[in-house]
Order: sequence, then C-alpha cells, then structure tokens
Amino acid sequence: MAYGPAATRHAATERILSCSDDAPEFNSAEFDELSGMIGEDGVMEMVEIFEAETRQRLRRLAAGGQNIATQLREMHTLKGAAGTVAAPRLAALGRTFEMAARDGIAPSANDFKTIEQALEAYLTEVRGWSADRAAVA
Repeated sequence: MAYGPAATRHAATERILSCSDDAPEFNSAEFDELSGMIGEDGVMEMVEIFEAETRQRLRRLAAGGQNIATQLREMHTLKGAAGTVAAPRLAALGRTFEMAARDGIAPSANDFKTIEQALEAYLTEVRGWSADRAAVA
C-alpha cells in the first residue's frame, strides 16, 4: 500500500474521475435557454470565447510554475465559465480540481488531458446542437 504524497495524489485523481464521469458533457436544455436569452449567434460567440480562454488556461497551467492559489483561481474560473455555457462535466472537473487545489494538490498532466478531452466532447455536442438548428432553419 502506498503512503504519503503519491497515495494522496492517487486518491485525489480517483475522486476526480468518479465525480466528473457522472456529469454529461453538454446540457442542451440549459443551452437552449441561454440561446433563447441571447440568441444563437450570441451563445455561439460565448462558446468561442470559452473555448479560447479554456485552451489558454490549460496551456498556462500545463507549463507549470504557478502556485496553488493561482491553480485554485484558474480551476474556480473554469468551473464558473463551464457552468455558464452549459458544460456540466467541465464544471464538475473544475470544481473537483478546485477542491484538490484547496488541499494543496496540483493537477497532473493526465488531469489536463482529462479536461481537454471533456472540452473536445463538449465542443462536439455544441457543433451538433448548432447543426440541428441550421437544419431546421
């Protein structure tokens, strides 16, 4: 049995994966509601901004050198932004990594890969949503 930081890191990773796997990549009902409020063009612009900022955030974090407070802030921002654009799995990952940062545990390269995969899955769903709307119009 492993003890110390490696065991803590493994336990945190397992907790992260189990918590976020239950959340869907995309919440179409919330996205429809957001689109109803700001229009399809507005919601798609929000997604473009979210994608760009999330990719930039991940590059910064993956480069390393940030203290735990910065990592916590970045994950808190991911959580909130993902919630705004109806990306429940990304919001759950942000929340879980934020909690890990509060415990002094920084995300690993595999954790960043998990976030990137969730981002890609979300964007695929958004593109499908947009294509469905275009087909109806």
